[in-house]
Amino acid sequence: MFSASFAAAQGTGTKPPVLTGFTPLTEKELQAGFIRAFDGITPYGWGGKTEVKEGKLFFTGKTSETPYRFFFRAADENIPQNTGNGISADSAKLRLEEMKPIFDGKTLTGWKLHGKAEAAVADGTIRLTNGSGSLESEEKYGDFVLQLEYKTDKPVNSGVFFRCIPGELMNGYECQICNHPPEEDYKKFIGTDTGGIFRRQVGRNVGPKDGQWNYLTIAAKGNEIATWVNGIQVTDFKDDRKNDPNPRKGLRTEAGTIQFQGHDQTTEIFFRNIRIKAL
Repeated sequence: MFSASFAAAQGTGTKPPVLTGFTPLTEKELQAGFIRAFDGITPYGWGGKTEVKEGKLFFTGKTSETPYRFFFRAADENIPQNTGNGISADSAKLRLEEMKPIFDGKTLTGWKLHGKAEAAVADGTIRLTNGSGSLESEEKYGDFVLQLEYKTDKPVNSGVFFRCIPGELMNGYECQICNHPPEEDYKKFIGTDTGGIFRRQVGRNVGPKDGQWNYLTIAAKGNEIATWVNGIQVTDFKDDRKNDPNPRKGLRTEAGTIQFQGHDQTTEIFFRNIRIKAL
């Protein structure tokens, strides 16, 4: 079973097992943008002293912190107070209101291509192919919550880059999209599975599958970054490096662009329902 410190404790060579036993969200809940603040099996992402007994989360100390309260504050009335009865996974669903679409489903207005990547729009979906290159937003975001759906029909290496230096190719933090990383990648890198912060933190593997739409949530505020795959939290990262305008060298909190990665010439990935809330 994972602990709250699972991801931070892992390094190069780590292949996280597929997490099982969590309480999944329904397709309707995922489409509506819900995530779980408590997955039903671990206290992952919670501050303070907590423990899980019989599928409920209990506070064992005087203090506890609603996970990522910095952006779910408007919705965290859905989280029951510490009554001593414990919190169930179904009572710990959160959704952020007033998210703004940043893809109109019809054109690539507001986006631009770099490198060899190619993009086309059909039926409300972006089809990104080829690489190395990226599809970059014209708008910049610093602190935000981003939600989207992605689909790969075969093993594909891609990612969502954020706080990128505008105009530079994928020079930002990367939320990895790779449902089936090759064994060699585990030997060389960390954060290779979907939801992992590439080169920064291993993500819990909740089993996203090729051939179906998967749901991704990315939240960033200051040096705190978290990701959810299909509504289940998979990373809980604090960038403790010194400030630097280049995120490859240090902590970047400055607003930057979002880029979708066309990793190589075999890339084919689909994106839809892309929306964001700037904090």
